[in-house]
Amino acid sequence: MKRGRAIAALVVISLVVVGIAVWMGVTGSRPRLGLDLRGGVSVTLTPVVQPGQSLDSAVLDETIEVIRRRVDSLGVSEPEISRQGNDVLVQLPGLQDRDRALEIIGDTAKLTFRPVTDIVASSEERYASTGPDCASEDVLETLADDEPGILCGQLADDAAPEDLPLKYGVGPAVVTGDAIDEALSRPESAGQGAVTGNWEVQVTFDSEGAVAFAAITGQLACERDQGGAGLLAIVLDRTVHSAPSMDPQVTCGTGIADGTAIITVGGEKQASDDLALVLRTGALPITLEPSTATTVSPTLGAASLRAGLLAGAIGLALVMVWLIYFYRLLGLIAMAGLVVFAALVVGTITLLGRAGFTLTLAGIAGIIVSIGVAADSSIIYFERIKDELATGRTMRTSVQRAFSQSWRTNVTGNTVTFAAAFVLYFLAVGPVRGFAFTLGLATLVDLLVLGVFTRPIVILLGTRGTLTPRRISARRLASAAGDAA
Repeated sequence: MKRGRAIAALVVISLVVVGIAVWMGVTGSRPRLGLDLRGGVSVTLTPVVQPGQSLDSAVLDETIEVIRRRVDSLGVSEPEISRQGNDVLVQLPGLQDRDRALEIIGDTAKLTFRPVTDIVASSEERYASTGPDCASEDVLETLADDEPGILCGQLADDAAPEDLPLKYGVGPAVVTGDAIDEALSRPESAGQGAVTGNWEVQVTFDSEGAVAFAAITGQLACERDQGGAGLLAIVLDRTVHSAPSMDPQVTCGTGIADGTAIITVGGEKQASDDLALVLRTGALPITLEPSTATTVSPTLGAASLRAGLLAGAIGLALVMVWLIYFYRLLGLIAMAGLVVFAALVVGTITLLGRAGFTLTLAGIAGIIVSIGVAADSSIIYFERIKDELATGRTMRTSVQRAFSQSWRTNVTGNTVTFAAAFVLYFLAVGPVRGFAFTLGLATLVDLLVLGVFTRPIVILLGTRGTLTPRRISARRLASAAGDAA
């Protein structure tokens, strides 16, 4: 490498490192931390597949998109939602309410509006033999949209433990949640500006849903005028949430023409907000059950981050002490190379964070391991310089020839490490992929630093006479030179 090219390489790499430092300082950008370093909720959801049925991959992908919309509506920053086989992994950094996360993420929220054909009270003799056992959620029926059947009602909040809900005979669904254009949580009004203290969700349909809703409410208004009940069941998942009758203001044949419906929730604002959220973001195409759910506190996440950074700092300090002790001035050059290496790795990870990459504790472990990989590359180069000097060559010649010889060795070693990281990344799941990614990234950065920083600075100092055998490791080189003589 000629002197001019060496200077140009050092200028470029220095500008890049300074640019990274300025960018991170001015914008406040930092690596995107995973749940294990920041704290939050991690949930693994498993699809419920009936015997004899198969799981469609496209349906699972659609389910993930619905969950993503729900998480975005929660306001969670930097969530991670991914497939692990047929399971769905949801990581929500910064969120501590695990129960609410499970309720919102896994809630099927399939909404249908069905005409009521029959009502069976728990006091009637036919109650036990009609439809499902409403005391057990495991046997509740799931009706297809075009299928009539018997569904259980929802008990009131103040119901006694021994109370049983009504059973409703319902017809096919006339309007489904797919027709919802908007869902808004609001206080329930008692008229003339007064509120009841309860909450409700106002559902607004799209144009097609509004026409269907007006038609069914107009039909039920006619049934009311003829002495019938005229009830419309609002079915959420497998339960009749409510079954209101048609208001006297709803006229026969016209119905509710403004395309809105009201779902009364109760006295909890949070429940109303959550229902509006899941209705607004859409129903899950399949039923999901949480197989694992863990919560990592922010304190534990911060402690893990401190432990990882401390381990990295101790490892870096020990490597630097060892390099200076054995290689003197070359050790200082290796230290500067490690600083450049660290700046490039952290800057790259920070930039990748904007594209979705999350740094986990395993990823930090990969970076710590890569410190040794980067140090090895410099050591191979330095040892080759010693070998060249021991044969009687000048420092100017030795630093040039040593790099050519050591470069092939470093490329071979780093290629093996990168290949191992590449295979591990695609075969592993979870945090292990973070380890493989950072290790693979670091091996590439190591070769870059060796070629555009360590090599040119060693060559410049060697050609100027700053590097001498005694400033590298005088005792060992003197012994080697004597043996050679």
